Amino acid sequence: MTLTEPTARTTSAPSDFDAWLAEGRRLAGIRLKIDFEIGDWLAKGREHFAPEQIELALGEIAQDAEQARQLRRVERVARAFPPSQRHAGLSFEHHAQLADLPKQEALPLLQRAGKEKLNLRQVRGEVMMRKVNLGLVLPREDDPEDDAMLSLCRAWNRAPKSVREDFAEMVEEAADSGYGIIEP
Repeated sequence: MTLTEPTARTTSAPSDFDAWLAEGRRLAGIRLKIDFEIGDWLAKGREHFAPEQIELALGEIAQDAEQARQLRRVERVARAFPPSQRHAGLSFEHHAQLADLPKQEALPLLQRAGKEKLNLRQVRGEVMMRKVNLGLVLPREDDPEDDAMLSLCRAWNRAPKSVREDFAEMVEEAADSGYGIIEP
């Protein structure tokens, strides 16, 4: 499915459940593919046009600097996973989590995530542990959650076993109460 331009749709009360559900499936399919389509478009542009022209295009289509940064991220993920290496059963965000890993680490984890139906949180945890184990602990500059996760991993790894055990109990209690604040 290729998108040419967004269309405005009127939202009247659905009268046919099957038609309504089909429209939801169509929209979900677009949602799964659009980031890769944009990333592939940017990557193709970089092959054919000067960097200044790409920056000009980003300035034209991005509403602000944050959106331009997001578009560069989308391109980076699309380049990390060319179409032949993408897993159709996983979201763009699954791929984005894996994009910073070396290919020999990312591809098997991508396949495992698809096979075991790992959710995004599970993939993020796996990636964090792989980064720590590989010594790739520099956070991605476009993801503050990545930075926070790495800080927690580093603190955990530095702590003695007894502190880890106590902290694990505290985290379990926090999880049971809706992931509230942990009081020391």
